[in-house]
Amino acid sequence: MFAGISAVTVNAQKIWNFNDPVAWPIGGVTYDIDYDGLKFIAGSSSTIVISAQGASFPDGSTTTQRLAFGGNSYSGSTNPVITQTGAAALPTRRYLELTVSGDTDIKIWSKGGGNGRSIVVADKAVSAILFKGDFTAADAQIFTYAYKGAAGTLIIATAGGDNSIQRLQTSSPTLAVYDAKSGVKANAFSSGSKIYVSNLQSKNTAINVYSANGSLVKSLKSSTDTNFEINSKGIFIVNLKSEAGEKSVKVLVK
Repeated sequence: MFAGISAVTVNAQKIWNFNDPVAWPIGGVTYDIDYDGLKFIAGSSSTIVISAQGASFPDGSTTTQRLAFGGNSYSGSTNPVITQTGAAALPTRRYLELTVSGDTDIKIWSKGGGNGRSIVVADKAVSAILFKGDFTAADAQIFTYAYKGAAGTLIIATAGGDNSIQRLQTSSPTLAVYDAKSGVKANAFSSGSKIYVSNLQSKNTAINVYSANGSLVKSLKSSTDTNFEINSKGIFIVNLKSEAGEKSVKVLVK
């Protein structure tokens, strides 16, 4: 971890528990509404419902209701292979869209109809299937997939039959930052896409800029007040180090 700042990686977790009868009463769902980053997409068939059907999972959890797709998300009985790319890799009916902010661990408690059926995760932007969880004879299964990539929209669909999801969980690593300020008078602040460093007291002050996940994005030395452009938006940590001491400041680049 970079000097002058205390930080700890934590998991920002979201859970859609379709087994909760208060949050998800039995009946049809509303399409194209954002449920905390999750949307139900009808496409050519609006058959997704919350229905009463239980399951017992390998982690010991049990459910009494489910989100049922109401049929295959792909045309006919198509069950796409994971290497398939192009428009054909995306479903055309009854699927979910999941908004992610970057690297995300996805966990799906799902029930299928046995061999030959699967739950699919696809990248909407590039029309590519990223993961396919295949059901076995023990058709109540927990699928996990670690998405590594940029912010965007993932698609969760059913393939090879009418499968269901009882619970969906995402965990995204974030950096909780605690500013460890010293007596250094130098300061950093942002305006638009620029970061400004002012009040430099020492020659050859080392200026290191880190992203929220701890990656170094810019490094320079300066003896006078300076400013520079950052080409991406988000939270950054500016670490200032000189003979006068060390200081880290959190800034937001828009």
